[in-house]
Amino acid sequence: MPYRLNKGVFMVRCRQPGCPFNVHLEIADNIMGMTEADVDTEARKTARDMAQVRHDSLHGRHHQLHNPEVRMTSGTIQLTGAGPVQGTEHQAPSQVREFGKGDLIVREGEAATTVCEVLKGVAVPVKNEHHKYTRGDCFGVSSLLPKHRRLTDVVAGQDRTAIAFYDLTELRKTDPGKAGKLFSILIEDTLKLVAERVPS
Repeated sequence: MPYRLNKGVFMVRCRQPGCPFNVHLEIADNIMGMTEADVDTEARKTARDMAQVRHDSLHGRHHQLHNPEVRMTSGTIQLTGAGPVQGTEHQAPSQVREFGKGDLIVREGEAATTVCEVLKGVAVPVKNEHHKYTRGDCFGVSSLLPKHRRLTDVVAGQDRTAIAFYDLTELRKTDPGKAGKLFSILIEDTLKLVAERVPS
């Protein structure tokens, strides 16, 4: 069963030094694919193309849109059809986004509403760069507390790092087993971080 983009809004920022270009673009196209990653990749391409046109109209005389940062800021990638498929991990309500090396995954101080699971690649917390997250690891423990904010920037440590963002409240309703697994991983990671900071 294919996936589709629902009310996707993407941020596109030009990385040319000194360029102020930073826009949020809503993708109105009906983008579909066989996997969440397919939809995300196509939506990011569409956002980049839209941003290219807008950037050129404003700054085209000075420089091209340079190595843009592109990331989804709102919206979801959902299964089409009647509902979740029993017995598959597609039940989990999530967004999957792909990041290039150095791209910001979560920002310190922003509202912590989702738990993040690394599907591919590496994620690195800026305040503790030796503590890397790889496939199967989770971060975002602050999302377990109401109205809490992110404690640090987390960036992609390599190109094509894929991250799933889960709302645990919704996930508990549709896939309590997955929600429990993510919760356990988060607590184990928090204990590991505490142990790393305790002087020997």
